[in-house]
Amino acid sequence: MDDLDAVLLGEPLTLDREDVERLSGVPADVARDVWAAMGFAEIPYGEKAFTNADVQALRTAAELLDLGIVDLDTTLVMARAMGQGLARLAEAQVDVLRARTADQDVDEALTELAIHADELLPKLDHLIVFMWRRQFAAAVQRSIATVREHGMPVLAVGFLDLVDFTKSSRSWDASQLERTLERFERDTARRVANAGGRVVKTLGDGVLYTTDHAVQAVTIALDTIRDHSAADDLPAVRAGVACGPVLVRLGDVFGEPVNIASRLSSEARPDSLLVDRHVAQELGEGFQVTPLHRRAVRGYRALTPYLVRVQVT
Repeated sequence: MDDLDAVLLGEPLTLDREDVERLSGVPADVARDVWAAMGFAEIPYGEKAFTNADVQALRTAAELLDLGIVDLDTTLVMARAMGQGLARLAEAQVDVLRARTADQDVDEALTELAIHADELLPKLDHLIVFMWRRQFAAAVQRSIATVREHGMPVLAVGFLDLVDFTKSSRSWDASQLERTLERFERDTARRVANAGGRVVKTLGDGVLYTTDHAVQAVTIALDTIRDHSAADDLPAVRAGVACGPVLVRLGDVFGEPVNIASRLSSEARPDSLLVDRHVAQELGEGFQVTPLHRRAVRGYRALTPYLVRVQVT
C-alpha cells in the first residue's frame, strides 16, 4: 500500500503532521480544519502520511487568506465544496477502472494501474483542471444572468423521477441497471446543459436540476417524459417543477421551490408533469396548463398542482 500511495500521489509518504505544519508555516488548528474540510480523516501525530504536495496545498490555502479576498470560514466552505465534488469524481473513476479489471485479481489490477499511472494521472489532472475552469466560467455567467430576490437567486427547480424504479430494478441484472441509469442521467444532463441549466445532483432514480427560466425547466421535463414514454426499454418518468428564490450552498440548492418540486414529482402520475402556481403563470403559448384539486402534501396543507402538457395544434 505504501508503494501504491507513492505511485498515485507522485511521491512517497515521508512527512507527518508536525512536519507539514512546520514546513508550511500554517498553525496546527488551521491545518487540521482545512484537512478535515477537504474530507480526509485526522491523522495522528508521528504517522508518516503526507508528502510535499500536502505542504504546498496548505501554503496555497494560507496565501488565499493573505490576499484578503476570503476569510478562514469561506476558505473552509470552498474546501468542503471541492472535497465533496472531487470525492464523488474519484469514486466514479475508480468504479470505471474496477469494471475494466473485473476479470483480474487485486494484485494484477494494481500492477496494471501502477504501470500506466505515469501516463494516466497527468492526463486526468489536465482534464479535471480544464473542466473546472469551464464549469467555473459557466457558473459565473449563470450568476450574472440570474434574477435575485432578497439576495437569493430566483430559479426554476425541476425534479425528475423514474416510476417504480426500485421494484423494476429487483428483476434486472447489474448491467441492465447500470445502462438504464446511465442513459437517464446522460440524456437528462444533455437537455439541462443545452438549456443553460445545471444538474444539481442525481439521487439514484431521480435528477434535481435548475434553470434560469420556468419554460426551460418545463421543456426539459416534458422532453424526458416523452422520450421515456416512447421507449420500451425505459421506465416511465414523472416530474415536478417549481420556481422561486433558493439558497445555493456548496453547489446544492435549498428552499421552498426545491421542496415543492419534490412533492409535485411524488404526486404526479407516470408520464406526467406537475408544476406550482408560479411556473403555471409563466407558461404561455405552446403549453396546456390545467389546475388540479388543492391537496395536502408533506409540509404543505394546501398545495395546488397544475398539470402541464404540450399544446396540441
